[in-house]
Amino acid sequence: MKFPHIIGRREMMRAALLGSITGLVGVLVFILILNSMDSTYTEKTKQNDLIPVSSQNTEKTGEEERFTEQFFANQHGVFSTFEKATEFVYGYPSLNTSAVVEIDGSFYVWSSVATTKEGVVLSEDPPSFVKPFTLSAAGCKKPELQNIPSLLKNKDPSKINFQGDEKEEKMPSDWETITYALSSISSDSSVVRMHLLAHYFTGNDCLKIKF
Repeated sequence: MKFPHIIGRREMMRAALLGSITGLVGVLVFILILNSMDSTYTEKTKQNDLIPVSSQNTEKTGEEERFTEQFFANQHGVFSTFEKATEFVYGYPSLNTSAVVEIDGSFYVWSSVATTKEGVVLSEDPPSFVKPFTLSAAGCKKPELQNIPSLLKNKDPSKINFQGDEKEEKMPSDWETITYALSSISSDSSVVRMHLLAHYFTGNDCLKIKF
């Protein structure tokens, strides 16, 4: 009477063990399939995310390069306030045509801005040095403001002439008036360029100077 009971118990244990193994294998297969699907989805998601971001970065870099030019300032000093900068300027008659340009809260005393390093004529009284910088109009929306860096890059910005409607599209409306007024101050194109740059940079937040 006990023998059949023992056999039945063993069969039940084997069946339970077999069922557990089958279930475990099924779970493992399910996990592998799920991981494979998740990996494929993640890879596709990364590709979809990366493509537009890369495109946007390239476009932004292109815009910055298109509306950015490098210049070289004849710098005499940098001050924490406008008053200190102007006091310094008043102390030297040779700086009577200089400009004070505020950049990121500091006030720079420049006497000229050239398109090349060799174009800067250094002085000893007061001493000066070459200050390279870039002027960017990439953040500007108006075409005439976007074109300011390239206009200033001209060897003589006071002698730029356009014909017909093209003038209104490519230069600010007050460009000729300002350059005409500056011609009475100095015949040096580097001095005229400096004052034009200071004028438009101060009046338009979209223009950026970087060192």
